[in-house]
Amino acid sequence: MDKRIHKKENVILYPGLVKRLIEKGMEALKEKDGNKAYEFFLSAYEHEPENPQVLFGKMLSLVELGRLEEAVEHTDSLLREGIGDYYENLQVHISLLVQLGNYQDVVNILDAVLSENQFPSQYAESFYQLLHFSRQMVGDQEWLGQHDAKDEPIPLELKTMLESDVLVLQSKAIQQLKEIENPESTKWLIEFIKKGDRDYVLQSMALHALKDKGCTEPIHMRKQGRELEIVPSELANIYQHTFHEQLLDLLSKELEHTDPLLFEIAKQLSTAYLWALYPFLPEPENAKWWTDVFQYCAAERMGLEEVVERLKEKYQDQLEAFLQKVIEVKELEAITYQIDGSEFDRQ
Repeated sequence: MDKRIHKKENVILYPGLVKRLIEKGMEALKEKDGNKAYEFFLSAYEHEPENPQVLFGKMLSLVELGRLEEAVEHTDSLLREGIGDYYENLQVHISLLVQLGNYQDVVNILDAVLSENQFPSQYAESFYQLLHFSRQMVGDQEWLGQHDAKDEPIPLELKTMLESDVLVLQSKAIQQLKEIENPESTKWLIEFIKKGDRDYVLQSMALHALKDKGCTEPIHMRKQGRELEIVPSELANIYQHTFHEQLLDLLSKELEHTDPLLFEIAKQLSTAYLWALYPFLPEPENAKWWTDVFQYCAAERMGLEEVVERLKEKYQDQLEAFLQKVIEVKELEAITYQIDGSEFDRQ
């Protein structure tokens, strides 16, 4: 039975119930618990469906859960219906569109708002920057065609994007710098990698871009407390690619014909994990062990208890170490930028 209090005419709400649910929801968001936050705001929504704080909190919960498409629909509704602070909602809406790569929508919206009046001072810098970046993104191909010459200066906008806190902008900058032959682009990519606080996946993208450029400068890499000096031009000989092929071959033999969906999810998890670690190898360097780790993670995600229990039984003598690797895979997936792993497959 659903124990949540539903709003009915003959039900008297506890005094301050909605306020308390909002507070609980915000506490959950601070703890990065999107599921719990969403439940609190959903409960509050049942009582006060037009409360701006409830609607905003519900949207933030969707963002925390990675349900960005739904969150965008939510912010669009808030803007159209004039609920809450317009510019606060607009800032979140634009940020979500950028993360989804909907740059033309960003340009259309901000141009329309700007045609009516200036942005408020507290939002002006952010909106103008995102408008400029999005215009740049819309014209990527034409822009790249104009900046192929080795001696032509690279616009500083790319460096601004590379140093931005918005991961999708960093990703776009890396992709553009990869196509530019100017030596300055190589220098910027090297500087990006050397900074220790970079997202692991974006570091991998930048390193792979340098490999394609034939960069021979040794670079000191740091990931997960591990260190390695690598020459990008030599990455074609890195063992990790062979390790990944072995892992996928084992997954295919065990799962592709018996459970294709489990195989696909385990394959995606393995590709994302290795791409984040690149150029490091997983530890221990045992392809069969990692095949089972990714199968376990995929089975857990699909709710396949029989597979989970079978793998626990298989590794009962090493269960603590095995489950620690499962946790590492989940944690790394949660903190790294998510991109299509096909580029890793082409290395």
